[in-house]
Amino acid sequence: MDRKGVAILALIVALIAMGIGWFSSGSKPNESIPYDNTYEWTEIFHGYEAYLDRRISYSVISGTSMEPTFGEGDVVLWVEVEGENLRVGDIIIYKHPTRPGYDNIVHRIIEVGMTYGEYRFIAKGDNLSEPDRNWIPEGNVHGLVIGVIYAAEFHG
Repeated sequence: MDRKGVAILALIVALIAMGIGWFSSGSKPNESIPYDNTYEWTEIFHGYEAYLDRRISYSVISGTSMEPTFGEGDVVLWVEVEGENLRVGDIIIYKHPTRPGYDNIVHRIIEVGMTYGEYRFIAKGDNLSEPDRNWIPEGNVHGLVIGVIYAAEFHG
């Protein structure tokens, strides 16, 4: 890898490292997320290490369903993963199974199931009182959110 490639990789790793605070300490600085699937820093580090050999994609958050974890304008970084690697508590980006045009929803997995050999998921926005009504087939999941770059309005 040439110097430019190394510099770009280092920048991506630094951006991910700056944005992962919501995995361990909360959604924004000094806030906590009330769910059971918390991670040790070492597990997070090794998880990112495993995903760095993949293409990292990004999407801009629109809406408030994931507040306070993510807000309007935040940029989430995600990677493609197999359904077998997803678990309760993971945040995914997916295409709604029954509503055309809802192609990049970002919600947290609250239930994992399997039908006819295919994984399926129930997800819920952190700011919503009810989970999504439809099971999300594995084929509708674009990827696993691995980081966030918070929009400037949240910092000051």
